[in-house]
Amino acid sequence: MKAIVMTGYGAPKDVLELRTDHPKPLRKKGEVLVAVRATSINPGECKVRQGILPKGMIKVPQILGCDVAGEVLETDPTSKFKVGDRVFGCTGQILSDPWGTYAELVSAKEDRLLAIPDGVSFEQAAAMPIAGMTAWQALAPSMPLQGKRVLVHAGAGGIGHFAVQIAKAQGAYVATTCSGRNVEFVTQELGADLAIDYTKDKFEEVAGAPYDLVLDLVGEEPRSWPLLKKNGRMAVISWDKMVEGKSGGGLVFAIVWRIMKMKTSSALGLCPKYDSVAQEYGSGKGLEDLVKLVAAGSVKVHIERVVMLEQIPEAHEYSEQGRTRGKVVVSLQP
Repeated sequence: MKAIVMTGYGAPKDVLELRTDHPKPLRKKGEVLVAVRATSINPGECKVRQGILPKGMIKVPQILGCDVAGEVLETDPTSKFKVGDRVFGCTGQILSDPWGTYAELVSAKEDRLLAIPDGVSFEQAAAMPIAGMTAWQALAPSMPLQGKRVLVHAGAGGIGHFAVQIAKAQGAYVATTCSGRNVEFVTQELGADLAIDYTKDKFEEVAGAPYDLVLDLVGEEPRSWPLLKKNGRMAVISWDKMVEGKSGGGLVFAIVWRIMKMKTSSALGLCPKYDSVAQEYGSGKGLEDLVKLVAAGSVKVHIERVVMLEQIPEAHEYSEQGRTRGKVVVSLQP
């Protein structure tokens, strides 16, 4: 089969290799063999390729990719799916299995897949799993959001554009930070009530009244604390700015130390509630709810670029610029 294989750590064009004769994955009991029709690029995959995680955590060579949308080719006789069904989900295999979704075939555990509703394309479905689940799980502890005030940092990106729309669909007031070129996008297309151009303004000076929830997708947590209500909540999804320059064990230690410090402070009542969001890949928590909103038209999946399998190295380079509006999707349609 065709696959993009990560052969080591480094620049995309140096270590992401297109292979046309890669072995096919072997389906195990409880798994579903899927013909991949689309996958998507996530920042975490770029970080793995960069080698910033402890080397022992990642098997090399490996096929990266967790998001999948495709058609069932083979499954157990007792499976809820049948051959030909359209399915999508997050395989969650990046740290445990070298068989990811940057390939024509993938074998995924059945409980990590959902049926794609009518009216939702493979590309839309592939854009949702990691980004959509992360957004939903960050918002979930504060739900219902009706009448609440939510601040989303980086609301134009993959996770952010889902978070803004989910919060608005539930009746929240939503403010978001973004670059000047995305102000119109987040307000007119995503529905944000306030767009703060971080290149011109300090968000803490213009965000307004206190917030019930802050979603930190860029590592602006220290500056965001004063914006929270006494019983507000901080959901941290990115530590990029706080751990800049660290890698390997140093990176893991810095993140764990930060989480422990802030959770302890929160427990002692020294600061609002603090959560470090970790995606519950196996459960698909929130994904089924999100795809219903997408099918109903309440949430739109914004796909900035669609690339082919062999263009994944270029897609990684683009993703690393941090300017993606919505998602970059990889199409493997025949």
